[in-house]
Amino acid sequence: MFISSFPLLAHLKQHLVRTIFSMLVIATALLHVSGVMPLGFVNKLENFSYDFRLNLLMPGDIDKRIVIVDIDEKSLAEQGRWPWGRDKLATMVNVLFDHYHINTLGFDVVFAEKDESSGLKALQQIQQSYLHDDAGLVQAIERLKPRLDYDRIFAD
Repeated sequence: MFISSFPLLAHLKQHLVRTIFSMLVIATALLHVSGVMPLGFVNKLENFSYDFRLNLLMPGDIDKRIVIVDIDEKSLAEQGRWPWGRDKLATMVNVLFDHYHINTLGFDVVFAEKDESSGLKALQQIQQSYLHDDAGLVQAIERLKPRLDYDRIFAD
């Protein structure tokens, strides 16, 4: 009986080694996916496979319906320094939709902060600090507000 139990022990030992190895692989993968222990070679492999898949499935010709509007040095020389006011961007968007009849527009720009380039905030501060009793100024600012709220104009 003692001799016949050796194959069983060998089998249990082999099973235990496989289980521990599998658990280590799974734990390593989970640590990588969660960002606790990023593995550079996995990222490189993933990037390579992504590029390979895109190149394999990409059409062979250029889609003439897609146009990239780039803000380049010539544009900056003509329009002024970046960032442009939202009013200028709103005008550009309107031209693209109304004149060129585009279907879809995307921006690769972050609009993180309010656009205060119109001077509306300064007018309101002057009115509140110095001329708070001037009803004519309050009415004038209220009439100007829709034309000076560049964020609203751009959003519309």
